Amino acid sequence: MKNHGRSADNKRSSLRQKLSKARAFRKYENAESNKIQTRKRNLMYKVFKVICFSVLLVLMSGCGHDTLQDAVQAKWKSPVFVKNIDQENQLVIYLDQTKYVFGVYEKKNGKYFYDNSQSSGWSASTKDGIPFFVSAEYKKNIGNFIWGAVYTDIPIEKIFIEYENGLTQETVAVNNTFMLEMPSTFNSTEPIMFMGELYDVTAYDKKGNEIVSWRN
Repeated sequence: MKNHGRSADNKRSSLRQKLSKARAFRKYENAESNKIQTRKRNLMYKVFKVICFSVLLVLMSGCGHDTLQDAVQAKWKSPVFVKNIDQENQLVIYLDQTKYVFGVYEKKNGKYFYDNSQSSGWSASTKDGIPFFVSAEYKKNIGNFIWGAVYTDIPIEKIFIEYENGLTQETVAVNNTFMLEMPSTFNSTEPIMFMGELYDVTAYDKKGNEIVSWRN
């Protein structure tokens, strides 16, 4: 009977050990499972942050372009060519066949944006000698500017501007175009009166020869 009692005790002890090991194994499995789930959640969170950041960059860049040429071209079906850029004031003059356009662009986060909301233009005609266009206008939130273009194969070096009040300005031509801010004395002048303030604008070549003159 004693031997039979010891045998039963041994069996119960062995069973308890097995149950204890099983419980320990389940705890280990649960712990490992929790670790794996935590890693998955962390990975998904990191992926989510990357996706959100990428979407934010796309939204910030909008429909911007890598170059100003591409931004301007996107608004036209016919080929256009950027001729002159004022990076400080973010202004541009470009040529669409025989039409010169003076517009405003924007650069954000390394991307260029352009629309025609503040654009003005001039179509050249060669009927009466060398075409020379001059205009003075206000660009919203930027300032008062005078700009123009000489439609000729003769390289223009500089532009000399004379106003009715005796003030003068001189600027270097870029691809036979020019743009510069008007003197501050005209800040109180109504934009519609700008052209009346101009007296004479003359284009010169590299040797200082007068190529064409515009007079009000």
